[in-house]
Amino acid sequence: MEEINKIKQRLSEVSLTMSRVPPNVKREFMDLANAEFCGDYGLCFKNVWDNFKLWKMLFENMDMKLDIIIDKLNIPNEKSSDKKVIKTFTGRRIELEGGNQNGNIE
Repeated sequence: MEEINKIKQRLSEVSLTMSRVPPNVKREFMDLANAEFCGDYGLCFKNVWDNFKLWKMLFENMDMKLDIIIDKLNIPNEKSSDKKVIKTFTGRRIELEGGNQNGNIE
């Protein structure tokens, strides 16, 4: 009896029970596990989880990279579209608002 309790305890440490899984998702998961992992649900779950983490990291990095690219391109947003910035040869910036030719010099 003691050995059975040890086995139960070992199994409970590594087992996973999920409830409220939609039938079509359960069927797709079981089909994937049977086709790609010889019915090993644990290995299938690990693969799905690893892929999820990779996709999450990819999209987070992609957002950061897009922000950096947009900053580098200096694409004007809607707020600054009414201002025109002229950069002189010496590096000074002159901002012109709308059609007004009297600009602010930075």
